[in-house]
Amino acid sequence: MKNQMRKAFLEERNTIPKEVQIEKSKIIFEKLMNSTEYKNADWVFTYIDMGSEVKTIPLIEKAWEDKKHVAVPIAKANRLMYFVEITSFDNMNRTKMGVMEPKIDIENQVIPNQNTMFIVPGSMFDEEKNRCGYGGGYYDIYTEEKNVNNTIGICYDFQVIEKIPTEEFDRKLSKIITEKRIIE
Repeated sequence: MKNQMRKAFLEERNTIPKEVQIEKSKIIFEKLMNSTEYKNADWVFTYIDMGSEVKTIPLIEKAWEDKKHVAVPIAKANRLMYFVEITSFDNMNRTKMGVMEPKIDIENQVIPNQNTMFIVPGSMFDEEKNRCGYGGGYYDIYTEEKNVNNTIGICYDFQVIEKIPTEEFDRKLSKIITEKRIIE
């Protein structure tokens, strides 16, 4: 059931016209910029958007402008994910999945701390701050292993429903931000 729901939400998200994605992403971006988490952050850990995801490039560029450190994920086999600092979009690879990743080894990984704004993508979310990703479990494993508690899910409002199916290893988010609301 969860996989069918994930597929349906991603299909719906993919039907949103590009200009609407950009407009909704701008609203979400403004909410992020005005958040206490952003104002207090030394580091911003975020994904680099692809396809119909909420756009994060403006967030990354603004964080650099504000002299914050930015880290992005690199995903490997066996659910290994680590984050590395980037200071530009040079030296990127496109993975088989279409994700832009920097060419940086795990020896250069950075670890989030209490002053990190940690942005999490997903296919669907619920009003209890649960999240369903893309099926790999990468973010749940990473945030559990690194004890990340300040996670913010960003998505379009239609991706938030009353309740999604959860499993014991799923981790709740601290906050969800859409173009219409903030769930805390």
